[in-house]
Amino acid sequence: MTNFFHEKHLLLKIETTTYMKALIVDDEPKARSILKNIITDYCKGIEVIDEATSVNEAVKIINKQKPDIVFLDIEMPNENGFALFDYFDIPPFETIFCTAYSEYALQAFEVSAIDYILKPISISKVQAAAEKAIKTRGQNKIIEQVSVLKENLSVQQLQKIGLPLSDGLQFIKIEDLLYFEADGSYTHVITTKGNYLVSKKIKEFDELLQNDNRFYRVHRSFLVNVLKITKYSKKDGATLVFENNKIIPVAREKKNDFDEFIGGISV
Repeated sequence: MTNFFHEKHLLLKIETTTYMKALIVDDEPKARSILKNIITDYCKGIEVIDEATSVNEAVKIINKQKPDIVFLDIEMPNENGFALFDYFDIPPFETIFCTAYSEYALQAFEVSAIDYILKPISISKVQAAAEKAIKTRGQNKIIEQVSVLKENLSVQQLQKIGLPLSDGLQFIKIEDLLYFEADGSYTHVITTKGNYLVSKKIKEFDELLQNDNRFYRVHRSFLVNVLKITKYSKKDGATLVFENNKIIPVAREKKNDFDEFIGGISV
């Protein structure tokens, strides 16, 4: 575990008028202790009311003490953290997962719009996750998010992505994505089912999908699903045509790399 005291002089406490009761669920005593100290010292407005060492124990505490937020370890004996949601039709609490999962698994967390803290934990990671949980409080999307996450974790390629919209989250099948188009601090997400304006820069989507060979950043304004290209023309500058008849340019500096990436397709 990282010694979080080293960070104390570098960070400010979370400032919020929101009061939230927190439960920590982790089978490791040291992990619980470190997390509790960070929350107490640096997450103003959040009070740790109890700790649990298993899902079964957590369920009993949740039913009795009604916490607003649960910090949940995933890898625990008997039942892993995901099992907690089998006990609630609509969980009455926000959830922040604690995980030491692999790079691919973290990508699955990101596209599933799941709040998580990567072990070894640090003050900044806890603060960021807590702030996000406070902002999204009451959306009650966790069952769907966990379902999408488990689906993404069960296969070698991501199946769905969660788009944060003004009224909550919209989950889109990867196979329905056509392309992402930059619009300043926003991104237009164009799919076969509809279009969405998301308060995220295209760079964030590019980083999120950088290890997925179905996507390529062909232009600073466009990240495309190469499986949805219907035509690649190299006449008068390289362009791509998609299923919705949208024509997208391939940046001159990207052309050679894109040719190699896509296998030298030309028409």
